Amino acid sequence: MQYLRAVAALLVVFYHAIYQIKEYQGLFEGGLWRFGAAGVDIFFVISGFIMWVTTAERPTAPLAFMRNRIVRIVPMYWIVTLGLFALSSALPNAIMIVDTTPGHLARSLLFIPHPDPAQPERLWPLLLTGWTLNYEMFFYGIFACALLLPRRFMLPAVFAVFLGLTLAGFAGLAHGPALSFWTESIVMEFVAGMLVGRLYLGGRLSFSTPISVALVVAGGVLLVAATPWAAPQTRLLAWGLPALMIVIGSLSLESRRQLRGKGLMELLGDASYSIYLTHIVTLGALRTLWNMAGLTKPGLPAAVTFIGVATLVCTAVGVAAYAGLEAPVTRAAKRLRLGARRAPALG
Repeated sequence: MQYLRAVAALLVVFYHAIYQIKEYQGLFEGGLWRFGAAGVDIFFVISGFIMWVTTAERPTAPLAFMRNRIVRIVPMYWIVTLGLFALSSALPNAIMIVDTTPGHLARSLLFIPHPDPAQPERLWPLLLTGWTLNYEMFFYGIFACALLLPRRFMLPAVFAVFLGLTLAGFAGLAHGPALSFWTESIVMEFVAGMLVGRLYLGGRLSFSTPISVALVVAGGVLLVAATPWAAPQTRLLAWGLPALMIVIGSLSLESRRQLRGKGLMELLGDASYSIYLTHIVTLGALRTLWNMAGLTKPGLPAAVTFIGVATLVCTAVGVAAYAGLEAPVTRAAKRLRLGARRAPALG
């Protein structure tokens, strides 16, 4: 799963890199080039899987579950969001167009889906990539409520809630930004991940190596091939199903000890959250510097050079952010949480 986290993060970096410089955008016209956006779908399936497996191995109360998720997700997201807010307030439009109104910031920090004041047709928070965290936190809330149920009822309950939301979205019954956001079919990818987790713990995802590899390869090919048809209404099939195949194949390989050891991909998997959060800001800064240096040359070779450099720089910045910010801040937050739990009551 760590390897897949790295792949998913790099896919999203690639997707955003190809659209950074307007002179190069015409070279990547056509639906196929959007396949990098499906890294999000891989993340969502992985998220459902991890939530199911970790709570099965170590039973967790709903409040404790939410505390753990907040400690894992919120500090780094707030740091990057507030940093972008400060930078954009001091240097408007220097790196990227960001609305710095207090209301936009507050709703972004609280994971409330809302129209971006700078682009009202988009339900984007201040940090663009935070839109996926609005889904993640919503899923965590539903999952935490499901923890109140007997284990055998959890998956059916979450499935029923998300299926109902999805059907309401298809029927046009969702009104308002938040409801229209949470009723997209993409939420079913979390349920798919939970189902994978259940099958995995039951020992039902250990296929032969050829079948496992075939699932990963076929999922990757299908993911790219279906990209022209990926839309909010069809995303679950176009990208969710291939993401599910990739995750299942990878888990099968892992269960057969075909993937082992630590290395670069393990490091990138650890740093995937920081890479994902910081890359859009890094790309904006790199684009500005690239244009200022006069490096924007016409032609495909120049475009490929920019994308390659951008991917490497975003990866390096993300790893540095993980080592210098995310890891120590997360450790400190965990210590504070444990300290608060162990502190004697007063009075």
